[in-house]
Amino acid sequence: MGEVHSETEKGWEKPGSGYRQILALGWPVALSNSTIALFLIANLYWIGHLGTTAVAAVSLCGHVLFILFGFTQIVHTGTVALVSRGVGAGDREGAWIAAMHAIALGVGMGLVLFGLAPWISPAAIGFFGVSEEVRDLAIPYLSISLFSQVLMFLGMAMGAAYQAAGDTQTPMWINVGAVTINVVIDPLFIFAPGEVIFFGLDVGWLGLGVSGAAYADIVSHFIGMSFFVAWSWWRSWPLPRPAGARLRFRISEFARMIRIGVPASISMMARPVSTFILLRVIASFGDASVAAFGVALRAFNLNWIPLAGLTAAIATLVGQNLGAQLPDQASRAVGRGLRISIALGFVFMVFYGTIAEQFIAFFDDSPEVVSIGSSFLRILAVSMWASSATVPLVAAMNGAGDTRAPMLAAFLSNWPIKLPLAWALAIPFGFGLDGVWTAMFLSILLEAVLIIGWFRTGRWKLKQV
Repeated sequence: MGEVHSETEKGWEKPGSGYRQILALGWPVALSNSTIALFLIANLYWIGHLGTTAVAAVSLCGHVLFILFGFTQIVHTGTVALVSRGVGAGDREGAWIAAMHAIALGVGMGLVLFGLAPWISPAAIGFFGVSEEVRDLAIPYLSISLFSQVLMFLGMAMGAAYQAAGDTQTPMWINVGAVTINVVIDPLFIFAPGEVIFFGLDVGWLGLGVSGAAYADIVSHFIGMSFFVAWSWWRSWPLPRPAGARLRFRISEFARMIRIGVPASISMMARPVSTFILLRVIASFGDASVAAFGVALRAFNLNWIPLAGLTAAIATLVGQNLGAQLPDQASRAVGRGLRISIALGFVFMVFYGTIAEQFIAFFDDSPEVVSIGSSFLRILAVSMWASSATVPLVAAMNGAGDTRAPMLAAFLSNWPIKLPLAWALAIPFGFGLDGVWTAMFLSILLEAVLIIGWFRTGRWKLKQV
């Protein structure tokens, strides 16, 4: 990654805004996310063999990890906005310097979370007030999972630099490889020999139970990131050091990246952190409620497969076009992305509304879990149409570096609205879990209205980074 290249190497194409460019940038990210969704589904499928208590424990940990994943947006969004502007403007040195600062920032943040892991796990799981059986499974699983944060942050920084330079395929292949390894070794770590037979094969080996899934995740992450770093160093780093350029880490460059990335991080975490608190209410209705909630939210992982690709494409194209001083072309890219996202949202709404019970039962066929989960999933399915319409708009604002408006929309809709309304409907008004689901639905609608309103002002096109 530090090798000097001539100015003619690794040339950058002029930024576009058409469906072809959106597809070219988006499909690798969508495929990469499909493998991640496959991993989450496979992981929950294997954990489901250990019972509802194990599913509830992993579901709780999944929410905590997703909150921590929100911190990666400081690195990811800041990198995409700054590097893509440099690429669009033809500023090779500026793009390279931004990418190097992103990698340093990512490693530093990962090390901080790594150091805090022994304190985060018991505090986070203890907050929920779940049963002792769930707590005894969740704390070790979360503690082990947190040790992979350095790898995750490094991968996020490198992947964002590739994306901003227009290469989404290389990170895709790394993710596909790592997830494939994880899916294969997961049951080997979880089950003991003879415990589970899958298509005639004994898939057990180490018998580590729920914690085995976390160990398998660390192993696959380590293999994937080792290959990613080696491949980038020797073969395909898209932002080579220009001749004569010197790297000096500057506080101002880190500050610029953090200034863009922190609002995007808060925006992403506003929902899961509020849901984290909301889980305290859900947990009061029993372990089956926690398990059902965790399974139903897996639907969002599938929903996000194509939308993640669309997000990456729009953010990159907007950043590059604004860097090239082509704001109208950036708007055209967003408009085309909006048509795609609305169509996808409608498809998912119909799909999940039709097969809600079957989807929940695939992971946990307990009648109570199926009943609770299918009710939530149907409400969630309707909200997917509203939320999908905002995906390209938020992506555009993030790519432009205008990240404060999405942050405010996420905060207002989730904290002063969703949390008190969910508690009030569920407990004082006596609607139970249906009250929680209704509050979540209304908060998603409000966030969509706020984001659309800000986007229509057009201020994101004037943002200076």
